[in-house]
Amino acid sequence: MHPRDRLVDGKPLTEQFTVGGAVKISGDVRVRRSESEVYPWNSPIPLIYVEGSASEMGRQFGLATSEVIRKVVKFNVPKLEKILSDSGIGKVDYLRKVEDDVKRFTTSEYLDEISSMAEAASVGYDDLLLTNMNIDILYTLPAPEVHAQLFCSYFAAWGKATVDGSVIAGHNDDGGRYMDQFLVLKVAKPNRGHPFVSPVVPGYIGYHSAVNNTQTYCCSTGISDVMRNSEILESAVPSWFLFRWLGQFSDGVDDAVSRFLSVPNMTCINWCFTGKTGAKIIEATPKHHAFAGFPDSRGDWIVSAGKTLCGELEPYLVKAEHPDMGDYRYDSILRAVKMSLGRIDTGAAMRIMSDHYDSSDNTVRASENTVCRHMEYIGRFAGTCRSLIVRFNPPSKNPPSTEVFVALGNPCNAYWRRVVFDESFNMTSLI
Repeated sequence: MHPRDRLVDGKPLTEQFTVGGAVKISGDVRVRRSESEVYPWNSPIPLIYVEGSASEMGRQFGLATSEVIRKVVKFNVPKLEKILSDSGIGKVDYLRKVEDDVKRFTTSEYLDEISSMAEAASVGYDDLLLTNMNIDILYTLPAPEVHAQLFCSYFAAWGKATVDGSVIAGHNDDGGRYMDQFLVLKVAKPNRGHPFVSPVVPGYIGYHSAVNNTQTYCCSTGISDVMRNSEILESAVPSWFLFRWLGQFSDGVDDAVSRFLSVPNMTCINWCFTGKTGAKIIEATPKHHAFAGFPDSRGDWIVSAGKTLCGELEPYLVKAEHPDMGDYRYDSILRAVKMSLGRIDTGAAMRIMSDHYDSSDNTVRASENTVCRHMEYIGRFAGTCRSLIVRFNPPSKNPPSTEVFVALGNPCNAYWRRVVFDESFNMTSLI
């Protein structure tokens, strides 16, 4: 039996989420019961559609995922409140500062969306807003230098690197598995900005992977080296808000880069932008940034996975002990992409993101060092939680179409859901 065909208590559970009274999602959605399972996922990722104003989308999403939002808030809030308290920061003052920064650098409608989402899910607005600050609080307080690394992996290929010249990019979300077991694929048609699709944890305003109808893909990877305490900015855009703003409003790679550089960010990661003709990676702390180079002179592919790519940023980083997992994982995805150059299509992309080559000892074995990350083998409830592949058809082909493939959980052991969008981001195929 394939892992995705396992049932809950021997019975499938079908969920239907609705928007405006019309059924917008249907399918066999199986859920797990035990929070101690190593592989909690056994189903295609659920799709949820929202549309309209920010408040309307918040209400729709909150109603559709209310039970999960309550779980996510319950899990996050006590931990985040304790970190704030231990850091001598008042919760209310902190959140009012967050609101001010969101309004100043992005758009106040995101606060309206969170408010409507909170009301629909029967949770407190401040609690849900605090939950949206989880990544920034966890990796900046009490001081960035004391925190563990962020992870994830990414590649993009185009031109002669792919079979037909199309742009193909892949991103693995590596992190803790408790909240990410609840990931859904959000398809949004906002009144302002561009239609977009994003795998997101219910309750979050955004997450670190989003594709819009201008064929712009924004995502990120972490690096093993952490930023110095001196890199912290007093005012900056919280991460989930920044990802949402970039994914919703960017008109292309150059516009996404310009937008990113026009506002202050909170954390130290690699920002990966893919578009119709290629990709760029910006390695950035809140105060400094640099553009990553291509791995070779071809200039039609690029990768990122845990390794500092720009030496000029090293004065602003606290170096890990090297070689480490970031170095090994970078070398692993580097090898996987190199072996497929000239033959990369969506099938090859799935194999790359599912790759189990461990460069630390030159073996093929699922581990914490592989592209498809398996941290359960070192006793941690973490690893790859979601994989996303996007394909933008070649510029010579009109009208443009966007293919998105999403695997929930480790991609080597998952159901790949395929969604195809036309130029207006109307869904033309769903598998």
